[in-house]
Amino acid sequence: VTLQRVRCIPTILAASLAGRACAVGTVSVSGPKARMFKNGGHPLVFEGAIKRTENVQVGEAVDVLDGAGELIGWGVWNPHSLYRVRMLVPAIERDQLEHRSISEIVRRRLQAAASRRAACCLPSESTTAYRLVNSEGDRLSGLTVDVFGSTAVAISSALWLELRREAVEVALLELAGIETVVWRRSDGRLRTDGWNPPEASGTAEGEADG
Repeated sequence: VTLQRVRCIPTILAASLAGRACAVGTVSVSGPKARMFKNGGHPLVFEGAIKRTENVQVGEAVDVLDGAGELIGWGVWNPHSLYRVRMLVPAIERDQLEHRSISEIVRRRLQAAASRRAACCLPSESTTAYRLVNSEGDRLSGLTVDVFGSTAVAISSALWLELRREAVEVALLELAGIETVVWRRSDGRLRTDGWNPPEASGTAEGEADG
C-alpha cells in the first residue's frame, strides 16, 4: 500500500522552519586528515578524524575546523553515527556560509538539484520518473528522492533528516510540479545512525529496503 502525505503543512510552520538557525558548535579535525575534507572533499567525517569538539548537540549544525582553526565547512553532528559529521556546506561555497540554518540549506540544495535535472531535460514528455536527489551527490547526505509524476518519494537514512522531516517536505513541495510527498525510512540504516523508528501507525510513510 502506498501512503501519501499531501500538501497540507501550515504556512506558519513552513515559515518557522525555513527561518530557524541552529546553535553552532565546532568540530576540529586532526591536521593530516583535514586535507580529506577541504575544498569540497569527502562529505563524511568519521570519528577517527576528529581531534576535539566544543558545544556540539546531536542533530544540530557544527563548524568543521582544521588544525589551525580555519573553517573547512559546516554540517550536522551525530555522536551515535559512524559518520560523526555529515557535511552540508564546504567552505569553498562562500555564498552558503552566511548562515547555519539546516532548513535553509535543505531548501537551497533541493532547488539546485531540481535545476540540474531540468538542465538534463528531466522531467520531459518522454519520462516523468527520475532521481531528484542522490544523497551525498547532491550534498544532502542520507536523503534520496525519486520523482514519479507529481509525487516525490523521499527516503531517509539519517537521524538529522528525521529531526527535520517537515522542513524537507516543505522544501520539496515548493518545487515546481511536486504536489505530493511520500516519506519512507531506511530503518536499518537509521538504527545505525541512532534512530529508533516508531511502530507503523498508518501515517504517510513506509519502510524502504536497505
